[in-house]
Amino acid sequence: MKKLTLISLAVLTLGLASTASAQDDCTTFDRDRGECSPGTQAPSSEAMLSVVERGTAQRLMATLEYGQRTECYLCVRPLMNRVLEDDNAQVREFGAWWLRQRVFAANMAFSFFKNVLTTDADPVRRARAAEALGEFLTASALEPLRTAVTTDADSGVRLAAVRALGRLNHAQSPAAIALAMSDATADVRLAAARQVNLVNSFRDYGALLGLLADSDARVRREAALQAGQLRVADAVTALSALLRSDADANVRRVAAWSLGMIGGTDAASALSEAVASETDSVVLSAINIARQMR
Repeated sequence: MKKLTLISLAVLTLGLASTASAQDDCTTFDRDRGECSPGTQAPSSEAMLSVVERGTAQRLMATLEYGQRTECYLCVRPLMNRVLEDDNAQVREFGAWWLRQRVFAANMAFSFFKNVLTTDADPVRRARAAEALGEFLTASALEPLRTAVTTDADSGVRLAAVRALGRLNHAQSPAAIALAMSDATADVRLAAARQVNLVNSFRDYGALLGLLADSDARVRREAALQAGQLRVADAVTALSALLRSDADANVRRVAAWSLGMIGGTDAASALSEAVASETDSVVLSAINIARQMR
């Protein structure tokens, strides 16, 4: 019995040592299967470089995630180029994410993308550089992005810069986003309105309320939605007008919801009056729900 006990103890000890050794080698985490799962080990720098240069989108994203701690100096330049050239938005996002975490590469990559945004002749590359700057989450990105919003001749670049400002979420992002609300292109104005609930402390209600009279129904709808989410009391008059007479049923529906969110006597009166004139069943349902909200 004593001999068997000693043998069992030896086996247990060897097992624990083997497990500890495996854990020491483990540098990745598989969110579905757990730490040290088979096949989820961190790639070597050589393997990572190969995937960065020639791998599929799915393979690249997986490799970058599992290689979060792998230092691949030779990967930096080809990955920066891929961020600008790959048509897959997730690849570009993952690439910028990996680059920003590299102490040895972050400053160089940031300067590279900033230079592309400000000097490159290709608007697609400029737009993708703007996206990348937003992913770096640094205050240094504010000025080049704000400049792109106000001065770039290409609407796609301005749109990308607006979205990047929302991703950046700097204290001065709201002011720059408000500037984009008067852009000549509806898609840029729409993007600006959509950033309102993505940044902290947006307070330029005048710019937002101006979008309630926009020529594009998508922009009016988004502005109405944001005004309701922020409970902007000064929006009640404009929202009431949209509810009464906007040609787009979706705009009227959102206007009703926002009036319900804001509440107050004037909002309640506008909702009550709209019941008598509204003919769209979906809008009527929204009005009835809004009347019970506050």
